[in-house]
Amino acid sequence: MKKWVVSYAFILILLLSACSANSGTMNQETPTLVNAEIMIPGKISINKNSELTVMLTQGSEYVDDADQVQFEIWKGVNKEESHHIEAEHTKEGKYSIKNTFKEEGLYYVQTHVTARGFHVMPTKPFIVGMATEDELEILEKELQDQDSQDQDTPATNSGSHHH
Repeated sequence: MKKWVVSYAFILILLLSACSANSGTMNQETPTLVNAEIMIPGKISINKNSELTVMLTQGSEYVDDADQVQFEIWKGVNKEESHHIEAEHTKEGKYSIKNTFKEEGLYYVQTHVTARGFHVMPTKPFIVGMATEDELEILEKELQDQDSQDQDTPATNSGSHHH
């Protein structure tokens, strides 16, 4: 009987200490993810300087202190031929680049953002100049896929990677 009481008391002490150890971590808030929204001008012409922007927010706050913001741009399926451009902070969570596109067609931009302990990498397709019917179909499908992913996973970036 004495062994049973000692065992029961020992188990009770273990449970209580485990609960009190966990209660400290349960009160800590999970940090809000950094959101990166890529903004493309309505029309991009070839051989003209165009500005691409990403808006960074965390909750309702602008992120003006990002460690790194870089734009990766490529044409069509040729991601291996992409080029990276370091963005400049312009105002209220906005980071921008200027780029001149030499060819018409379907392009992709992926921002690589490191800020406040997160790394996010959203991707967005866009058209420069005139596009072929095939390119327009691809663009429409990709935009629909992004919309459906955004609806399924609110408050996150589709195509993003978080650390």
